[in-house]
Amino acid sequence: MYAVPSHRLRIRHAAPDDADAIGDTHAAAWNAAYTHIFEPAFLESAALGRRAGWRLTLPRLILAPNIVLVAERDGDVIGFAHASPQAAETVVAEIHGFYVHPDAWGSDVAEALMTRTCSALAANSEGVVLWTLREAQRARHFYEKVGFRPTRRERAESLTDWTSGTSVERPAVEYARTLAPQRLTPPA
Repeated sequence: MYAVPSHRLRIRHAAPDDADAIGDTHAAAWNAAYTHIFEPAFLESAALGRRAGWRLTLPRLILAPNIVLVAERDGDVIGFAHASPQAAETVVAEIHGFYVHPDAWGSDVAEALMTRTCSALAANSEGVVLWTLREAQRARHFYEKVGFRPTRRERAESLTDWTSGTSVERPAVEYARTLAPQRLTPPA
């Protein structure tokens, strides 16, 4: 683990040609974080599915009202976040996916990406929620570190191998965070 100097870190909106890099990051994070949660065969297949599946998924996810951000270091995508409003009648957004490549764990990448994601959501939302696997202790610790709190809501999360369509359920917990309103700087 290493710190990533902030001058080498760039966070931007995802583009269609980021799909393969997002897929690689997603797969690497799953393989590193979920070995104790999923059977090896499912995990391997699901990670492979995520590597390929982003080519089909990303073009529709980068359309409004979705937000898909990527964190890149030296031009390489090493993290991504996908979020959107929860429903038209609420002022709460939801982070649907948040992953950083394991090579960047312990650096400032995840915090910078989360800060930028929440900032982007604050333009139209008062709060944000996310669901994470109950047994994903590393993720849960990170979310609490950046200001999310457990809501005590739980559900069975259905996770699918994007290649075969095989699905498994695991318990998930919800986290929530209030978003600071965007302050506009008056013209000088």
